[in-house]
Amino acid sequence: MKNKINSDTLPEHFYLDILENLFLCVFVNDESGRTTYTNPAMIRHYGVMPHYLINTYPEWGFWEGIVFPPAYKQLMKEKRTVFYNQLNLITNNCNTTINTPVMKNDSSNRVEFMVQIIQEDFLKKDLSINSDSRKELSNLQTDLIGKNHFFCALIKDLEKIADSDMPILLLGESGTGKTYIAEYIHNYSYRQDKPFRSINCGAIPSNLLESELFGYTSGSFTGANTKGKKGLFELAEGGTLFLDEIGDLPIDLQVKILHVLEDGKFMPIGSTVPIHSNVRIITATNKDLKKCIAIKTFREDLYWRINAFCTVIPPLRKRQEDIIPLAQYYLDKQNRKYQTKKVFYPQTLVILAMYHWPGNIRELKNAIERIYILTGGNIIFENHIPKEVYHFNIKDKKYYYTYNEIIKQAEKVIIMAAYTLHGTINGVAQALNISQGRAYRMIKQYGN
Repeated sequence: MKNKINSDTLPEHFYLDILENLFLCVFVNDESGRTTYTNPAMIRHYGVMPHYLINTYPEWGFWEGIVFPPAYKQLMKEKRTVFYNQLNLITNNCNTTINTPVMKNDSSNRVEFMVQIIQEDFLKKDLSINSDSRKELSNLQTDLIGKNHFFCALIKDLEKIADSDMPILLLGESGTGKTYIAEYIHNYSYRQDKPFRSINCGAIPSNLLESELFGYTSGSFTGANTKGKKGLFELAEGGTLFLDEIGDLPIDLQVKILHVLEDGKFMPIGSTVPIHSNVRIITATNKDLKKCIAIKTFREDLYWRINAFCTVIPPLRKRQEDIIPLAQYYLDKQNRKYQTKKVFYPQTLVILAMYHWPGNIRELKNAIERIYILTGGNIIFENHIPKEVYHFNIKDKKYYYTYNEIIKQAEKVIIMAAYTLHGTINGVAQALNISQGRAYRMIKQYGN
C-alpha cells in the first residue's frame, strides 16, 4: 500500500505524538507510586500540569484523598490487570480505570511499573461527594478557587480576621477577583446573615455617587424620588459594604467616608438627623494609593483608616496552577446552565495554562464562555480558543517533555531502584548489564 506506515522507520516523536494527543488519560507509576509519565489528558482530571506530578514524586498515599476506591492495592496484591469504576473527588466524575502491571524481568514476581488508562463516562455523573473532601480551596463562595500556595495562605489570613470589624484593603490588578474575595470574607464572618452590598466607585458619576452611598430625603433636590431613597450604608446595616476602586472616589466624598468610619454615623442628603451605621467596610483598588496621596488625589488619613489590614491579590499569571481549575469551573457552570457535557481536549488545556492572562480571572471567564458558545460538539479543540490566546503560545513548545527527557525519567527510576536493591555500583552494573563506569556515572547523575 502506498500510504502504509513502516514501523521500522517511525521517528521517535511519532509515538510521543500519539501519547500527547490521546484523549484518554495515561499514567505510569513505579511500584512505590511515583509518577514517571503522564500525558496532558490528565489535566482534565486533576487540574494540574503533568510536570507537577512528575517533579513532586507523590507516592501512593497521595491518591488516597483524590480517587476512591484506589486501585493500586488490588493490583499490587494480585499482579494482574484490574478494572475499576473510580470516583474522582476533584471533579465528582465517576471514571472507568484500567490498571495494568508490568512485571520485573526477573524471578522476583514484583511489579516494575503500572500503566493506568482513565476513561470518563459522560453518561453518568456522581454528585454524592462531600465538598469537604475536595483539595481545592472552597467553598463559601464557589468562584473562589485556588491551589496556589501564596493565594491559599492569603485566604487563610483573611479567614482569621473575618470575624473582626477591622477594615480590609484589597490591592491588585483589575480582574483578579477582589469582589469574590470581599464576599468570601463577609460569608465567613458573623455578619454572613446580614446584607452584603458593593459599589464600584469609579463606575458612577460623582454627582450621583453620594446619593448611592448615603441616600437622600424626600424633596432634597430636583428630580429626587418623592419618597426619598436609602443609601448603601443604610441598606448594608449590620453587614458588609464593599467599596471597589476606592482610589477613584472624589476627595469630597472621601471626607464623608472618613467621618462614617470614625463616628459610626452618616447624614443622608437633605437630612439634619444622623443615622447610626453598623457596617463592616472592605475596600479595593488597582491604583497605588501612596502615589495618589503624593499628588493629592487621595487623603492620607482615609488611607490609614481603611488600611487596618492590607493584602495584595496576585495576578493569574502568578497563579498558573489555578488556571486549569478555574477554566474547568467556568466550563462546568456553562454545562450546568445549558445541560450539556462539553469537555476540554487535553491540548486545549495546555494552551490555556501557558497563556499569561493580562485580564486575569475576568479575561479567563469571558474566554471560557466564548469558547463554550463557539463549540458545536462536545469536545473543545484548540481551534476554538481565541486567537490572542492561541497565538501567544510558542508553536515549538508542543510537549511538556521531549522523547529523550522521558527516557531520562525512566532511567532515573530504574537506576535508583537498582541501587536501592543492590546497594553497590557493581551490583547495579550486573543487574542492568552495563559497565561499572556507566553505572557509576548514572548513579552520580540521578542520585543528587
